[in-house]
Amino acid sequence: MIRTMQTFPNVSRRRFARLGLGATALPLLSAQAPPARAPEGLRSEFLMDMVLDTAPAVAAGTHNITPVTGGTFEGPKLKGKVLVPGGDWTTRRPDGVTILDVRTIFETDDAQRIYVNYRGVVYRPQQAGSALYWRTTPVFETASAKYDWLNRIVAVGVRYDVPGKVAYYVYEIL
Repeated sequence: MIRTMQTFPNVSRRRFARLGLGATALPLLSAQAPPARAPEGLRSEFLMDMVLDTAPAVAAGTHNITPVTGGTFEGPKLKGKVLVPGGDWTTRRPDGVTILDVRTIFETDDAQRIYVNYRGVVYRPQQAGSALYWRTTPVFETASAKYDWLNRIVAVGVRYDVPGKVAYYVYEIL
């Protein structure tokens, strides 16, 4: 029979040892693991500039569905076009925040396909003169051996203004 903290929830480490339950069970008695050392700061590397073409949104209650009708992406390691179909299913919350839920397909200039989906947060801070906060977290999926590295990265997108389009600078978090 394996004895764990669930078996003896109110037993101290010392009492646990006296009961002969063994040193191998001592880690089970810890209320929580020691905190991991936090990194000094996040590092990032520019991944791509992504510019999406969109059609007018269709309202549905607290949601909008905005078709993604094309676009481009370009960075040091990849470039290409955005294919259709694609779309953004946004949710407007009562606190003024909009949650993005975007899905689209990239096709690289060497004809490889990459499924891209991202969630994001959009809001305008209450302080006078504050810029619109608009950040996304793209996730990439591809079967391409050349672009397989995209399957294993964390990325963050920061929106910037391009008239009539939705544009992001996308960074890989290192």
